[in-house]
Amino acid sequence: MILGFLTLLIPGCSGEEKVLNVGDKLQHDDFFYSVQKVMKTGDFVGKKTDGIFYVVMFKVQNEAKRTEHDWNRNVLFVVDENGKEYENIADLQKEYCRINYEEYKESYKTAAGTSDSAVVVFELPKSVKQPFVKYRGDFLMGDLFSGNAFKNSKVKLF
Repeated sequence: MILGFLTLLIPGCSGEEKVLNVGDKLQHDDFFYSVQKVMKTGDFVGKKTDGIFYVVMFKVQNEAKRTEHDWNRNVLFVVDENGKEYENIADLQKEYCRINYEEYKESYKTAAGTSDSAVVVFELPKSVKQPFVKYRGDFLMGDLFSGNAFKNSKVKLF
């Protein structure tokens, strides 16, 4: 009986990646992640690059009734068309916050029924033509019912 139930669930947890657009929400248990906006530039907060800076406006919305959601800026990363991964650049994010009179936070505790946003910056080579944001994090009980969409989705940045 249990084996049969797991057999039905496992294919959904390892399915093909779903491609999302900027603005689409992705459910992770009672929490919704979304890339709100993306800006591409060769100059950001006074730093120039030979590549392209991808400035991502990221939002976490907590729909839980009582549970806060702990997350940090490393929950998202960029992957290119060849599978190469790129991490965010903390120094540029700190400078952005300083210039805009905002408090820089590496980690967040988003209270139930509220949301938080962060600017997350990535530097990619100009040769990258198809970058995607992907998410990392623990498997939560609600992910079982979404086929683990949290891990099996990516947001198109091009």
